[in-house]
Amino acid sequence: MAFELRSAESLRKGVRRLVRKQLDNVSEEMSSDHTGQRDEAVHEGRKSFKKIRAVLRLVRPAIGEKAYRAENNCFRDAGRPLTEVRDAKVLVETLDGLIEHYREHITGRAFADVREALQNNLRSVRRRVLDQKKAFGATAKVVGQARKHVKDWADAPNSWSSVGRGLEKTYGQACAAFEEAAGDPTTEKMHEWRKQAKYLRYQLELLHPLWPERLGELAEEADQMGTLLGDDHDLAVLRQMLTSHPDRFGDEGDREALLALIDRRHAELLREALQLGRRFFEDRPRRFARRLKAYWKTWRNPPPTPRSTESGA
Repeated sequence: MAFELRSAESLRKGVRRLVRKQLDNVSEEMSSDHTGQRDEAVHEGRKSFKKIRAVLRLVRPAIGEKAYRAENNCFRDAGRPLTEVRDAKVLVETLDGLIEHYREHITGRAFADVREALQNNLRSVRRRVLDQKKAFGATAKVVGQARKHVKDWADAPNSWSSVGRGLEKTYGQACAAFEEAAGDPTTEKMHEWRKQAKYLRYQLELLHPLWPERLGELAEEADQMGTLLGDDHDLAVLRQMLTSHPDRFGDEGDREALLALIDRRHAELLREALQLGRRFFEDRPRRFARRLKAYWKTWRNPPPTPRSTESGA
C-alpha cells in the first residue's frame, strides 16, 4: 500500500490510516525471530517510525505543539533501541560498499581483519539489545499503546493549511540545514541535513497524488539526496569507530589505508550532495509551499469534465 493520501478521504481519515498502517508494519516486523529477518525488521521498523514522525511534522501546526511533542517523543524513543543494531549492521555494509567502490584499487583479502571485528561487534550488539534487553518486545508494547490513541491527536481539519504550514516548515528546515552544511560540512551538520531531507522526502511521498509527475520527481530527488547523505554519515560512523578503537581493527597500515579511502569517498559524496542540494533548494520555503497549495486545490477540486453532446439530439 502506497504511503500517500487519497482524494476520496478526508485529511483526518488519511492521517489516521497512514499512521496506523505504519504502526501495524512495526508490530509485524517486531515478531521476527530469525537473525537475518531481525536485521531487516530493524531497518523496516525504523523506517516506519520515521514516516510517522514525518506525518507528525506535516500536521504539527494543526494538531498543536503539545500533541506533537508527546507523540514525536513517543515514536522517537520507541525506535531508539533499534538504532544501535542498525548502526552495527550498517558498519559492515559500509565497509563492503567501500571495498566494492574501489575494487580496482584493492587487491587480495582487503581489510579482512577489520570486517571480522565489525562482524563480531554486530553479533555482540544483537545479543545485548535484541536478546538480553528484548528490544523488539519493548518496541512492540509501545506501538500497541500508541495505536490506541491515534484518534485522539490525528484530528487535522480537511484543508491545505493543515499540511501547508508543516510542509513549509519542514522544507525550510531542510533548506537551512543544507545551507549550514554547505558552508561548514561537519559530520554533525551533514547529519542534520540528512535527517531533514528524509522527513521532507516522506512528506512529498505522502502528497504525491497532488501531482504525481512533479511530486514524484521531487520525492525521488529528495530520496537521492538522503541516500548520498546517509552513505556519507555511515562512512563518518565507520571512521569514528576505527579511530576510537584502533586496537580492535587490524594493523596500523590497514587502518590508515582504509581511512584514506573513507576520506576520498566522503569528498565524492559531499560534492554530489551539494550539487543536488543547490538545485533542489532553489525555491524559498514560502514559494515552495505556495506551488504545492495550487496543486492541492486542483486535486481536491478538479475541474468538471466537459459533457459530450450527441449530434441531432
